[in-house]
Amino acid sequence: MRVVLTILFAILWLAADACSSAIVARKLSKEGAVMLWKHRDQTDINDCRIAHFDDGKYAYTALVNSYVRVGESVLAGVNEVGFGCINTATRNLSRKPTKQGRRYSGKYSLSCRALRECATVDEFEQMLKRNVRSADFQTNIGVGDATGAAAYFEIWSDGYTRYDLDTYDVRTNFSFAGRDDKRGTSVRRYDTVRAQMEGKRSFAPSDFFDYSRSFFSADVGDVLASDKPFREANYIVPRPSSVASVVIVCSDNPRIEAIVGHPVAGISVPVWVAAKREFPKCVGGRAMYDLGRLYVSKAYYKQGKAIFLNKAVAAKVVKIENHIKTPKSMPQDIAKFNTKIDRIFEKHRQKIVDVLH
Repeated sequence: MRVVLTILFAILWLAADACSSAIVARKLSKEGAVMLWKHRDQTDINDCRIAHFDDGKYAYTALVNSYVRVGESVLAGVNEVGFGCINTATRNLSRKPTKQGRRYSGKYSLSCRALRECATVDEFEQMLKRNVRSADFQTNIGVGDATGAAAYFEIWSDGYTRYDLDTYDVRTNFSFAGRDDKRGTSVRRYDTVRAQMEGKRSFAPSDFFDYSRSFFSADVGDVLASDKPFREANYIVPRPSSVASVVIVCSDNPRIEAIVGHPVAGISVPVWVAAKREFPKCVGGRAMYDLGRLYVSKAYYKQGKAIFLNKAVAAKVVKIENHIKTPKSMPQDIAKFNTKIDRIFEKHRQKIVDVLH
């Protein structure tokens, strides 16, 4: 009971909803395809999972909230023709009232509709032009497709700005089209991700999972090497509110590699869109999420209103390997492969639990 209460209190301390993200162009990708990365933070207790949907023009696999019904919420995903999308909240874009109505039109969320209907970045832009957004709509959406096109769209109530890229780009919780004086503290995470990507000639999915587990800060340096207490204040990518990290490969054999719990404690698992609903139980249920919540309960502590990192716990956990080698193509016996992945996760889970207890 004490552990359960500890986890609950840890979850209730979570910071404001925020995400870190990046896009890598095909020419810098070791996959030979555009890659989209989203490190997700949130404020509520709802866990997230991988799910597959086939009720639209294109079938797609996505990271969703666990309570989701079709169309309610897609946090990141890729469809069967290799069109993928991610999103982050943003704080500094315009919130002008619209005469067209207060709600986004249609049954489906914007990301969900994009995955159901779009095959290319240009098709996404055309869809965006056709649809009404709410008066308080503010978001950054990153998209890529199997042709190699990639872009960030910074979207507000009655407009958007498109940023095409041919190398890489990063977004956290501000937009370049918005007010400079309203960017907020997520600039720290933006600088931290950019600093880690700077100078690299190519990127693999594992690089982004490393960023999701990294205790490096562009402002502070190596947090774990410092003798000073470290206060959670948007300086590093992994935070007490972190609940997932995914890398989307926008190829003609599209897949998501996903951690669906706190990225420092989880392992990255490959899921192919062509596998449909055949994916490992550890990313389709709560097991990895629950492991992440246990880690949060041990790795952070509260003093007054401030949250601090327990460096000793974080240093032990981050040393445990969390990468699974991904085959070059989807295994023919996907059920057997998934069973193997679940066994690997269970061994990993036990290592983490042993460290935390």
